[in-house]
Amino acid sequence: MKNLFTSCAFSIFILVTLVPVKARTEVTTPSLCSRSTETTLIETLDKRRGRSWVTPIQPFCPEDYLEATSASLPRLNQLVVACLLRFPRQGQHRYLWPRRNEVVYDGATTHVVFAGKTVLRGEPQGRCYCCGLTLEVFYRVLDSLGIVPERFHQVGPSRLKELWFCRDIFSPGPSEALEALGMGQRVSPEAALPGDFVQLWRHNRSGHSVIFVAWALNPQGERVGIHYWSTQEATNGIGFAAEALGSEGPFVWLDKCGFVRLLPPERQP
Repeated sequence: MKNLFTSCAFSIFILVTLVPVKARTEVTTPSLCSRSTETTLIETLDKRRGRSWVTPIQPFCPEDYLEATSASLPRLNQLVVACLLRFPRQGQHRYLWPRRNEVVYDGATTHVVFAGKTVLRGEPQGRCYCCGLTLEVFYRVLDSLGIVPERFHQVGPSRLKELWFCRDIFSPGPSEALEALGMGQRVSPEAALPGDFVQLWRHNRSGHSVIFVAWALNPQGERVGIHYWSTQEATNGIGFAAEALGSEGPFVWLDKCGFVRLLPPERQP
């Protein structure tokens, strides 16, 4: 078995040093967004090869979209969305993947205590990285429900974190972790809903742990990318971002991505 942080560390290192992918805001007409910045294209960069791609998309306002659609979602998806919207997105929780001789922590914005145990460690400045942040959201939703899954003590927080953080390249991450707890149902990309947890993988074998918001559509209405919430350097920490789907290098490899929906323990299929 690989070290707990091997795949997560590899994924994040590639993301920030070789292929920082970001959604650029270019608004030529008055924005209809009231709470978030309108995104009109996705810029994909491969610094190692000195290449870039621009993917035009239909204007999208992530926070406005989530607030407009949340009431129609399954209950636990609603709670996930409400939880992520409570995190500040103005750089208070910046991105930090700790390198050698730096702070040792689990990527959460703070120490997270669940069922009487410290399950995730934060760091003094409140910084975070992707898989730690999405796992923190999961624990916060459980805490709001007052639920301790029957299998939690059997699996244990260390094993849960190991699965969530991906043991290997192309591991499903949150899908495997939630299924181990009896609280997850894998869904197809076509069935994805806001608030589903996603382990993204790219053709260059880098990855990212995110929470699904919506599909990015081109002006013709075709699916060309994914809108999500997580933490990344491109958004100075916690924020909404988008990545383009494709067939090479830094583009999202959709067939390798894992989508999972949080379910109450009694709903596990």
